[in-house]
Amino acid sequence: MSERAALDYRQYLRVDMMPHLLCPGCGHGIVLKAILRALHRVGLPRERVVFVSGIGCSSRIVGYVDFCTLHTTHGRPLTFATGLKLARPDLHVIVITGDGDGLAIGGNHLIHAARRNVGLTCLLLNNATYGMTGGQSAPTTPEGARSANAPDGGVEPAFDACGLVAGAGGTFVARGMTAAPLGLDDLIARALVHPGFAFVEILSDCPEYFGRYNGLGRGPEMLEAQRLHVEGVDALLAEKRFVPGLAGERGGARPPVALGVLHEARRPELAAALAAARAAAARPARRPAPPPSAARPRAAAPALADAPQCRVRLAGAGGQGIVLAGLLLAEAAVAAGRNATHAQAYGPESRGGASRAEVIVSDGEIDYPYVDRADLLVALTQEAYDRYAGEVRPGALVVVDADRVAPRPADGVACHALPITATAARVLGAAVGANLVALGALVALSGVVEGEALERAVVARRPGGDAARALRAVRAGAELVAASRETP
Repeated sequence: MSERAALDYRQYLRVDMMPHLLCPGCGHGIVLKAILRALHRVGLPRERVVFVSGIGCSSRIVGYVDFCTLHTTHGRPLTFATGLKLARPDLHVIVITGDGDGLAIGGNHLIHAARRNVGLTCLLLNNATYGMTGGQSAPTTPEGARSANAPDGGVEPAFDACGLVAGAGGTFVARGMTAAPLGLDDLIARALVHPGFAFVEILSDCPEYFGRYNGLGRGPEMLEAQRLHVEGVDALLAEKRFVPGLAGERGGARPPVALGVLHEARRPELAAALAAARAAAARPARRPAPPPSAARPRAAAPALADAPQCRVRLAGAGGQGIVLAGLLLAEAAVAAGRNATHAQAYGPESRGGASRAEVIVSDGEIDYPYVDRADLLVALTQEAYDRYAGEVRPGALVVVDADRVAPRPADGVACHALPITATAARVLGAAVGANLVALGALVALSGVVEGEALERAVVARRPGGDAARALRAVRAGAELVAASRETP
């Protein structure tokens, strides 16, 4: 991380957004400058850097940086950032959050981002108060400190954000402060190049609420107080000193605050681990070869197979594996290089109630993940058929279980009644697996995905823990279609 050309902050800022909205003396402006210095030093390509923020004073600073930015809902920046990183592992995703956004409503997301070791840089700006909504107590407000809703001093202990993230599995955990901005540059720069979930808690100051309520003065006084309440844990800040801190009527002296890199480790990053798992699952050696007699029937509906987008609805009862069938279809489409979405819905009963999965397979972008009128419908119960048979497009293809469904004639709809449950019982010895038989029949009839792509998805997911058994069911469904074509 060598020093680069002289930094002009304006090259990284949206100057048309100035003047900023931060209060006089707010430490978040110091943090913003430290972030820009760290980015400049590391030299990340601007087109590969994305800032994601939630709601709060800290999230406001993302609006001032001239990068790709995403302003999300309260407490959810890490969820949006996780999806972005998994979709585009090549991007450097930086999350800016606050002590309320990241530790209160968003606390669970912080835990699981650390557990999964998502390759993000998360900067949590801790000003010990809800500054944007009036100075209420935050998860990090020190015990004994006064706030808008605890005028006599709070009794709750403050959250140790770094301890939480380290305990959850974060592989880089550090703490810096606005009173030592150059040291903060170093911590952020180290976090930016760490291959895994990098978390930096930044002690910032809020003179408008926290400082005023607790008699700590304005910005300069609060920065000086920071310097006196910390101890360093690495060479970067080893010279720092501390004295007893904020003492309330109900709390004793605040313990010293450790600064620097508190924890650093190496383990597989989530996106890389998923890519390795996909590559291993796709190896031909792991895929059972189809028997010579298992010929792939041609699609009976080439218009559907060749359509740029196909909407599929699978419906039945809870416990029939409807959702699993939808997942397999979507995963087969994605593995074959197409776009796909999967949505699911249950009735109020976990078993025996209505169940539905909706899959959209497309060559282009998919604007909405739910199906209004289906091109393909699978119905494994009479209730499912009665409910959805009227919600198909002209020219739709419908597959029903002949053992359980009595279909009605419909103009412009090709309905195939196949002995799906009976075939599952014959091939597998039990009705469980009818979903896979139906899926094999649907793919053979429609060509919405290639049969080989579906088999690869089945092998990768191993339904029921037995890929060979699941493949027998899928192939049996395809053979039903082939037999029905041979029948005069």
